[in-house]
This record gives sequence, structure tokens and C-alpha cells, in this order.
Amino acid sequence: MSAAPKAGAMRSITHDPLLALARGAVLVSMGVAALIGAFFIVLAPFMVFGRFNMMARVSGEGLDGLTANTFIAIGGVLILIAAMAACAFLFLRHLLRIIDSVDQGDPFNPVNAARLAAMGWLTLAIEGISFPTGLVAAWIARTVKDAHIGIGFSLGGVLLAIVLFILARVFRKGAEMRAELEGTV
Repeated sequence: MSAAPKAGAMRSITHDPLLALARGAVLVSMGVAALIGAFFIVLAPFMVFGRFNMMARVSGEGLDGLTANTFIAIGGVLILIAAMAACAFLFLRHLLRIIDSVDQGDPFNPVNAARLAAMGWLTLAIEGISFPTGLVAAWIARTVKDAHIGIGFSLGGVLLAIVLFILARVFRKGAEMRAELEGTV
């Protein structure tokens, strides 16, 4: 059985303005990620299946290098970006649930440790997806006149994943210690 937090402590946690602000920011970010993902998933088939119609429309506008393969590559990039948006949405959903557990006064539990680990894997997935996305985008930029794009690897994303994996272990150990303490009381 878990011991309930004291009423005074519970009140101070549940009325924390930082948690309310974080919750609101995460909810807005989840909405943005969902909109981006949905928009690109809907747009990708138009780029692939409507490529000949679009090529005919832009042929007179000086966009040299736009071929059927370019539009297929653009569709592929859009799908990869939608996949990254889906990973970001899942990441934010885990974060929201952690925020809610802190708000309820029970952050050190095994479920939050698993959420943090999942957030680490999602961060690595986003980094993994971003590399081929950048490569295809660079190819598109080379085929289209006056287009420029940079390919980058985010060391920050990898470091975030490492921090999340370490925090998952900290939370797991905290949950174990709390269970031991409750068992001795």
C-alpha cells in the first residue's frame, strides 16, 4: 500500500503554476505536432500522384530540375516528416503524463521510469529519421535550381536521449527505494 501525501503538500503541488504552464505548453505542442503530421500525410499522396499535373503548372516558372522523381522524393520527405511529428506527439504525450503524475504528488513510480525510457527511444527515432530526411532533401535541393538545404546531425538530440535514459534509471531507483521504505513502515 502506498502512503498518501500530506494534505498541505498535495495542495502546494497541485496548484503549482509551473506545472500548469508546462501542461498547457505540452498540450499546444501536441496539437501542433498532430496538425503537422496530418497535413504532411495528406499532402504526400498529392505530391506523388499529382506530380505530372504540378510539373506542367510549374514548367513555365523557371523551376528547372523538377522531375517526376523530384516530386516522389518530396512525397517521401513529407512522409518522413510526418513520422517525426508522430514521434514528437508520442514524446509529448509521455511528458504530459509525467507532468500529471507530478501534479498528483506521485512522480517516482515505475510507470514514469518506463515513460522516460520511451521518450529516450523516441528522441533517438526522431534523430534516426532526420538523417535520411536530410539526405533526400539535399538531393532535392541539388536537382532544383537555386535551392539550398543543409544536412545536420543533432548532437543535442542524442544528448537528450542519454539524459532521458539516465533519468529513467533515477526514477526507477527512486520507485524501488520508496517501495522499500513503505515496506519497512
